[in-house]
Amino acid sequence: MNVTTINYTEDGRVYLEVYLPDIPSEDTPLFPALISCPGGGWMFHTTSEGEGIASTFLQEGFASFVLHYSVGEYSAFPNPLIEISWAIRTVREHASEWHIDPKKIVIAGFSAGATVAALSATQWTDPRITETLGGEKELYRPDAALLGYGVYNLSTIFEGTPFAALAGALSAGAVPDDIRETLLSAGFTLGQFTANSNKEVNVVHYVTPETSPCFLIQTRNDEFVPVKNAYMLAEKLDEAKVPYELHVFGSGKHGVFADPSLKDENDTGTDLWVSLCVAWLKAVLKF
Repeated sequence: MNVTTINYTEDGRVYLEVYLPDIPSEDTPLFPALISCPGGGWMFHTTSEGEGIASTFLQEGFASFVLHYSVGEYSAFPNPLIEISWAIRTVREHASEWHIDPKKIVIAGFSAGATVAALSATQWTDPRITETLGGEKELYRPDAALLGYGVYNLSTIFEGTPFAALAGALSAGAVPDDIRETLLSAGFTLGQFTANSNKEVNVVHYVTPETSPCFLIQTRNDEFVPVKNAYMLAEKLDEAKVPYELHVFGSGKHGVFADPSLKDENDTGTDLWVSLCVAWLKAVLKF
């Protein structure tokens, strides 16, 4: 395994980790690629959802990558969308060098990273991408998306809390200054990603027939991300006739798919998700 790093920003704040499998022989089939976006509430990046996921899929025959996208004060939209688009283009343009099939590039995300990956799956045609990075829009299309316990409608994370009144404004994509200040002072900033409340971050409203095929995983009792996010996105994918598969497990804490130590006594097989996902990707991408 060869591990290298490619910087997007000059200061190294945003970068792509590259985990390449060994090539046994010249006859080895081209590898599918998986780019993982770790979670961390748009404030940091977790190791289990970054390096851990990369290692898991490397063992499954993928060239693996981890995108360290903008967090904290730099996380405002459209930065994450531009950055994951850059990562996809980087992998696609190095496909020959890295022995990768350029038509089998999967984006994956967990928690906040799933929201970032979902942005790409639903909005890869956004003109701001090509305006910023150049090239044809097809360079930035993910061939499939793996989405784990992400927020796809920001209003849902405030339901059932003292800040439920924010839900309507968040869903509408326009938060008045006084409400925004309440949100910030209450510690619900989650970086600038949620504080700015651009309507585009509510990805359920951006599903079209051009959306990439999606594999969704979630636990029913996730304590941070309401399971309705997965249901809402799946419903939109179904309406748009986008290929998808949804697995909702009966029990498991937030992050359990990347960190098995979070299993509880009622676990119903959350560790099966990798084999389910790989089988689905093989069927959809035909490898």
